[in-house]
Order: sequence, then structure tokens, then C-alpha cells
Amino acid sequence: MAKQKRTVLLRVTDDGAFVPADDLSKQLLRQRKIRRGDLVSADPKKARNPTAWKRAHKLAQLLIENLDDFTNMDAHSVLKRLQFEADIGCERMDVKVPGYGVVSQRWPKSMSFDQMDEGEFQQVYGQFCQHIIDMYWNGLTQDQIEQMSNLLGVAA
Repeated sequence: MAKQKRTVLLRVTDDGAFVPADDLSKQLLRQRKIRRGDLVSADPKKARNPTAWKRAHKLAQLLIENLDDFTNMDAHSVLKRLQFEADIGCERMDVKVPGYGVVSQRWPKSMSFDQMDEGEFQQVYGQFCQHIIDMYWNGLTQDQIEQMSNLLGVAA
């Protein structure tokens, strides 16, 4: 699978124009030989909130520190496992296996900032919490789980 190009972050000005949001975005535009006055195509979507991403990693760290099933895993692996385990934000493909039949395969979609927008990420995060409640900490609420993860003081 080819590596995705980095996304150029743009800020909307008062008059509705898009301008590079930071030096990295300016550099990416220069590398792509995009100059003032060029016509470019775009699929604008609201950028993800880094705080929400940290919240998800704190949630993963909470599981690592409190549940044997997640011991010796890193936060990224925990999130991918939750995705797969509960079929949250997964891609699917049916594959025909000769002599066996059709097998359904699934794999977790990327949750990177370039691949998943804020709305979908928030939905996935809520489903993570619900899965944790259903499978590991029955009786807790999402608010209680978040309070517990905030007590960790993890600098995710």
C-alpha cells in the first residue's frame, strides 16, 4: 500500500480564502510547485482536534495499566485491537477461497488525522467506550471511564 501524502492544513480567512495554516503547509505547497494564482482542487474538511486524539491514547493507557488483556501493548496497538475486536471503523472485503467458499475479511481503518475526520473520530471514540463497558468494565459509564483516564496524568 502506498504511503499517503501529507495533508496541507489551511486556515479560512475572514473573506473566505484558504491560506496555509503553518510553515509545514507552506513547505508542502512549495514542494508540490503550487504558486499564487494557481487553480487547485480541494476536498476541504474540518481538521481533527489533537485533544481528542490525546483522549483516545489516555483511554488506551488506562486499559494497559488496569486490564491484563492489554498488558505489554502500546496505546496504538490497544486502539487497533479495540477497533478489530468490536468491528468499529473497520473496512470489509469478501474473498473467494477455492475449495472453501467466500470468507469475509476485515481490518481497522486508519484513524490518522489525514484519514478520519473529527465527526467520525468522535463516533469511533464513543463506540470504544461502549465496547469497553460491555466487555471489560460492565456497569461503568463513559464519563466514569474518562474520569479514570484523566487521573492517569499521561502526557500522550
